[in-house]
Amino acid sequence: MEKWRFERVKQILKDYPDTDKYIRKIEEGIRTPYKASDVNGDIKGTKIDNDPNFATMWTIETHKQIANFKRNKQIVDDLLYECGADTETIIRELYIKKFPQYTMQGLVDNFMVSCGKTKAFEKRNRFFEEVDRMLEI
Repeated sequence: MEKWRFERVKQILKDYPDTDKYIRKIEEGIRTPYKASDVNGDIKGTKIDNDPNFATMWTIETHKQIANFKRNKQIVDDLLYECGADTETIIRELYIKKFPQYTMQGLVDNFMVSCGKTKAFEKRNRFFEEVDRMLEI
């Protein structure tokens, strides 16, 4: 796997626990945008906006970054559900946790995974390749 693909998957896994927070922050920015004070606020304008709520909701639904965050979260959720317990332990401990306690060798030495170091790396790489393949679809 190419290095940039590997790093992209690592970043997605790192952002995974905070994805909902990122989405809320973007939606909040869309709902309450910054507006500079209007010097001519007392002058009536000719623009009529019938339904500003519809425009706001439409912007939120079509926002590319929100869609990417949701898609990435769904991909990781699905693959963590489908993969085995060892792979899930490896991914959660090494990449999703904010402060990981173990390295791959530590997981093997402390019997947190029921395989050797080489097999653990193979499971991790297979998970990363599957996430990368799903991102390309």
